Amino acid sequence: MRKLVWLNSGNPTGLIQAMTLKNLTEKFPDEELIGLEIGSAYGGAVEQAAKLWKGRGKVYGYDTFMGHPKDLAVSPDDMEAWCMDSWYDPRAFGTENLSYHYQRKVLDENGLDNAILVKGRIDEKSFDNIEKAHFVMIDLDMIGPTTVAYNAIKDKIPVGGYLFMHDALPAHHLPRIHDFVYNKVLAEGRWKIMFESDKGNLTGLERWVNVNGKLNEKTFSLNGEL
Repeated sequence: MRKLVWLNSGNPTGLIQAMTLKNLTEKFPDEELIGLEIGSAYGGAVEQAAKLWKGRGKVYGYDTFMGHPKDLAVSPDDMEAWCMDSWYDPRAFGTENLSYHYQRKVLDENGLDNAILVKGRIDEKSFDNIEKAHFVMIDLDMIGPTTVAYNAIKDKIPVGGYLFMHDALPAHHLPRIHDFVYNKVLAEGRWKIMFESDKGNLTGLERWVNVNGKLNEKTFSLNGEL
């Protein structure tokens, strides 16, 4: 049973993420898998992935572990600034279990030494120690940090690897992130849309070509909207 809160566990994002993580163990059978949860919040997704990949790979959770950094939003009145407030309400999940020390303690008690927590704000050097990332979830809610994270990690996702961009859908939800994903990221030509869900606020992308234009010969996809 998972001990940490996973905000996406009850929507289609949780289902497709779990299936994708399992798929990667089959797609890259001879490699140590590396997964990144960029904006890991309460840590449930990190815990889940670390359990699935125990003995197969490592999962990194990047967060401030102090709550949503509203000062990075485009405006204090924009949804970027207050989109996490409802989760932080004591009637929901509160803020007590956001801390690094609490999450590290839970992970250690469950023997998940393959889960690595990285505290701090994202910058262009945040992933310098990562050589390859087979799975990346970017869930930062704000266009500034999202752009920085994407540009810092995109070249480290191999052909056949996956990039999940949260909050790009529906288009009106966080429109700057939608525009970034659909009019900039996809325009690069390296990604294939694997999965889209308005209900899960998710656009799932597969690395389809490498820098030399080589096509990926294996793909994993689900048809339909969950």
